Amino acid sequence: MDYPQIPASTMLPYSPAALPSEPDPLPTALTSPPAPQRGGKNIFAFWHSGLRTLPPYLLRNVLAWYQRFSPVGWHIYVLDTVPDSPLNVANFIDTNSPSVVPEAFTKGTIGGGFVAQHTSDLVRFPLLLRYGGAYLDVSLLQFGDLNWLWDQHLANPDSPYEFSGYTMGDPPEHISIVNFAMMAIADCPLVLRAHRILLKLWEGKTSTAGAHASPLVSHVPLMRVPDGLVQSEDGQEKMDINDEGMTDYAIQIQCFGSAERWLDEAGGWNGPEYVRTKCWLYSMIDMAYVSEQLTGWNSRRQYELLATKLPSSGEAESDDQKLAREIVEKSIAQSWSLKLAHGFSAKLFGAPTLGFLWRANPGSDCADGTYAGWLRWAQLNLMQTNPPKPLVVPEYSPTMVASLDAML
Repeated sequence: MDYPQIPASTMLPYSPAALPSEPDPLPTALTSPPAPQRGGKNIFAFWHSGLRTLPPYLLRNVLAWYQRFSPVGWHIYVLDTVPDSPLNVANFIDTNSPSVVPEAFTKGTIGGGFVAQHTSDLVRFPLLLRYGGAYLDVSLLQFGDLNWLWDQHLANPDSPYEFSGYTMGDPPEHISIVNFAMMAIADCPLVLRAHRILLKLWEGKTSTAGAHASPLVSHVPLMRVPDGLVQSEDGQEKMDINDEGMTDYAIQIQCFGSAERWLDEAGGWNGPEYVRTKCWLYSMIDMAYVSEQLTGWNSRRQYELLATKLPSSGEAESDDQKLAREIVEKSIAQSWSLKLAHGFSAKLFGAPTLGFLWRANPGSDCADGTYAGWLRWAQLNLMQTNPPKPLVVPEYSPTMVASLDAML
């Protein structure tokens, strides 16, 4: 279908990379990429069982990254923990070093109900510290131009920025940076301090249970969840989701929040100043959850709207089609991405999320002639004429004043 142009966007100035034909739809550049270069254009992701086991709707996210960004020099690495895999994460970082990953990762003893998620968490910081570039969750539909942000800002020696990501909400109260999408220069000081805190929290542990109470992060507000939520996933035992449990699950975000709020004069670190002057930040709610906001956080409604067909030529636009069009146009032209929720955090939505619904209905995320199909087409072919500006972070006071070295 010939999809309509979207206001405040324009066609890419180059052709997206073509995909190979069957029987193997995966390009060699994804299955056997060249070694990443320090300071290079690297996009890292992780799927513990390997690229070829990604559900189709998630694989389409990765393929879109490849098609859109490889023509301008980016290499995509979907790493795994599959023995003898060329993309095993051990081929990219030193998984035997306690300064890189905790002992539980090295020995394969990570426990709790979220082994795959926490394994993924533990490789993000080391990859960015060693190589620089971007880390993206495979559940991310990327709309904003990462190449523009990298070339014009993070990799530009005349620009002050060294890190880009999303905050939990408006600063300074919700300044904590989330971990589903990050860009950073190699050895980024913010990532390094958050990583050192995270490693200490994992020291001698096989899970993150109780980590929220550590003095290293207890000065950061707990994540808040609605009352009465219960987690029961893939046959796991049911458990209540409370603020402490959610914070333990997403403890890497607390480590970011701690580094952002930390003043360490002896160590030469002023977190609030670094965030205000060196970080290109977006609000997660405004820049990754447009469809949720426009539907009142109703995942079923999002799914149904995106599955709707665009009107035929001469056909009047219905109210549902108008709202679906608004979702697509605002997502592409005014936001930076669409984050599909899964696992623990998906329970916050109170019903199957868009990601789960796309998984349960194969092909619904890209059906030709639907608003989902239009979104996929635009993700691959359009760029914003006016990219979103970063948040203006006001001055805020540190909540931890101490030597990090003395506390580790």
